[in-house]
Amino acid sequence: MATKLQDSDRDLLRFCHELRFATIDHLMALTGRLRQALNVRILQLVAEKYLYRITFPNPNQKHIYTIGTAGFQYLAHLGIIPIDDVPARFRVNELKPLFLNHTLFVSDIHATLLLASRASHLELIEWQEGKGIYDDVTFYDGGRKTRLPVCPDGFFTIRNTSRPDPTNRLSFALEADRSTTTRRTFDDKLRAYCNYLEQKKQEKKFNVRWFRVLTVTLTKARADSLAELASDTVPGHLQKFFLFTSRENFSLESPQPIYEAINRTPKDEKGVSLVPA
Repeated sequence: MATKLQDSDRDLLRFCHELRFATIDHLMALTGRLRQALNVRILQLVAEKYLYRITFPNPNQKHIYTIGTAGFQYLAHLGIIPIDDVPARFRVNELKPLFLNHTLFVSDIHATLLLASRASHLELIEWQEGKGIYDDVTFYDGGRKTRLPVCPDGFFTIRNTSRPDPTNRLSFALEADRSTTTRRTFDDKLRAYCNYLEQKKQEKKFNVRWFRVLTVTLTKARADSLAELASDTVPGHLQKFFLFTSRENFSLESPQPIYEAINRTPKDEKGVSLVPA
């Protein structure tokens, strides 16, 4: 017998679609449902292809969930997602641990912003991931023509609901750093973003005048190290657009600090907020 979907299932499926890849911890935090009851319901939704489950040989590795074919059709039927927003088939590299661990780190940040927005005048109003936000920039470096990719892990916009004027929105390019990127590669990322902003390519690509680059690391030591690297690479007039923080400063259980002064800039260790007061 087919499962009769409820309003709570609609929200569960929507969050799986928004995060792309989610663990039961993400879904518990976002839905407010208890683990045991939620786990039972997820198994039912997996059986009927509303959700897709990725499992691992390691019993300590949490299952990962994403939207299934029936779930996509259901959300599209309700008008929650566009009918042409068809999920692509998984590529082999998308199911490898390195990719999944990185994607779940991005999901942590995305889910935390969603949760923090519920009790704040700051609201996450747009989140984009994938190849659609990728671009490149060409510039001259020491007389040599250089072309570098600009591939953020996410691009999102926060609205300050307490301000009605047009300047109440700020956009961010996300770099989720799990310490697997070399300093040379990260330096190239910094140079790419600097030239991208200087050339104002964001106006055509994202329809914004400026955006900030938020780098989230696993540890404070790594955040400080990358910020120090940026202090040598990023020109002084652009350093205010580069923020660094660590996953140690917020969690799904305590999301609110993500909107607080937990970030630093390349030139200053003093904490600054994502959105200036």
